[in-house]
Amino acid sequence: MKTHEFDGVIIGAGHNALVLAGYLAKSGLKVAVLEKTGFIGGGAGTFPSPYYPGFLHEYHSQFHRNVPNLPWYTDLELDNYGVEYIFPPVNNGMPLSDGRCLIIHADPNITKKSLERFSRKDAENYYRIYHKYEDMGKKIWFVRDYSPPLSQDEETDLLKKSKMGREFLEINKKSAYEIVHELFEDQALRAFYLFLFSVRGYLPAPTIKGTGFATVAMTFMGNKAMLPKGGARQLTHALAFMVSHHGGKIFPATEVERIMVQNNRAVGVESVDGHKFMAKKFVVSSVDPTQTFLRFIEGQFLDAHIVERARNYKYGVSGKSFGVLFTLHAATHEPPNYTSSKYDPMINQAFNTCVGYETPDEVIHHLNQVIEGMPPDKIGIQCAVPTLFDPSRAPRGKHVLLAWQFAPYSVCGKGPEEWDNIKHTYLEKVLARWAEYAPNLEPKNVIYAFPQTPVDVERHLINMREGDFHVGALIPEQLVANRPFPEVSNYRAPIDSLYLTGAGTHPTGNITGAPGYNSAQVILRDLGMDVWWKPPDPRKVWRHLD
Repeated sequence: MKTHEFDGVIIGAGHNALVLAGYLAKSGLKVAVLEKTGFIGGGAGTFPSPYYPGFLHEYHSQFHRNVPNLPWYTDLELDNYGVEYIFPPVNNGMPLSDGRCLIIHADPNITKKSLERFSRKDAENYYRIYHKYEDMGKKIWFVRDYSPPLSQDEETDLLKKSKMGREFLEINKKSAYEIVHELFEDQALRAFYLFLFSVRGYLPAPTIKGTGFATVAMTFMGNKAMLPKGGARQLTHALAFMVSHHGGKIFPATEVERIMVQNNRAVGVESVDGHKFMAKKFVVSSVDPTQTFLRFIEGQFLDAHIVERARNYKYGVSGKSFGVLFTLHAATHEPPNYTSSKYDPMINQAFNTCVGYETPDEVIHHLNQVIEGMPPDKIGIQCAVPTLFDPSRAPRGKHVLLAWQFAPYSVCGKGPEEWDNIKHTYLEKVLARWAEYAPNLEPKNVIYAFPQTPVDVERHLINMREGDFHVGALIPEQLVANRPFPEVSNYRAPIDSLYLTGAGTHPTGNITGAPGYNSAQVILRDLGMDVWWKPPDPRKVWRHLD
């Protein structure tokens, strides 16, 4: 079989792996990226309708928050490779069964006016914390996410030295549920906030202490959802073009059999068909820790403690985290027309729409049902109609719809395969629930609809075990300096020249590029090469906080 030689080999071609490859290739290294499937991008992928030509669906990612303003987007000059982002101004909406609706606009002044119709006090508080948390988010949350993690003790010691840092630590001692109830009095707004936190997967559960940081994260980023024109595939195609332009090679449909180790050093990768990709300087795995440590590396090369850590790594609902979803994909003749558009027409132009959650107790009830293995009985969904902003995703005048419902991986003690028996019935429930708020979503308007269960997600991308789009539960023992587990949280595996990246590493999943951005710094510094961009240094930034 053929042998290829490179400076480094990266396993997996999700967006984090491509970000990493982009930095390394631009640094002059000869890089190979190996992808098991026939498509690149992992969760950032767009797929044609299985029923009608011309319709495009997002099977995983939909809401890309602030991507064109993230450092890697600029450093890798992705504007030069054909990707274009659209920023819907009505960023979030929440129709209510009483005919009213809440709007969170890209402009906080417009949001304030919407909230004043519910509570003047809440409107003032939102406007106040929006600007306060924006500053805190940029200086603390963003810096933490876009740098290799510090230990919890060092992070705490640094933040204690400033007023802003101490306030962040105090917020984080509380639960998101407590913070939301302290800030707002209106039940619908409280529910809206908890919903926005939960769908981003920040929380193991919003009632758990130590989740208060989500109020900062989602106020700072909560009105910045965007979408790439033509679908998420345009982002990954731009990254691939950039990598290729700088000499990198991408090998689709190349499944890895093993990481080759000699003298406790990773020296290359062998594919299932026997091809060898030799790595003179490094090997990186961007796939989940389970595959990396329990499949790709022979046991004699790993300490038993690391093997046990990998075996105990938790995913999705089994870790009591909510990165697991049931999805409705549909095509319609008309977009949803909400009853509450009579109250505020902006609701029909909302990008990220919360339907069916109207009180905090409903959000918590749904999450508890998911933990217990029950698909929620009273549907509450996150909805989007991307064709309102990007008509290229459907034939002229038609629309693509998406709805996400929190869901268990294993159903009611019957196992994950039970989804195959109930998914079409549950799909009808989801669509009927949406139609309670948008009555024009009646059968004659729907061209087709099809479900995607947590099991389907895992079948489509093995990386998303148990349907977990974060590639690991977001629980304290698997976050920041504990991700995926403490011994490898700095992107270095316990084998020389072997590194980690991807959603299973700090800071987690979603379309952030941060794991790729951070691991690139670590690898180049270990190679004694120049880090030519300017990543934030939390030690320097946090020492000078006000």
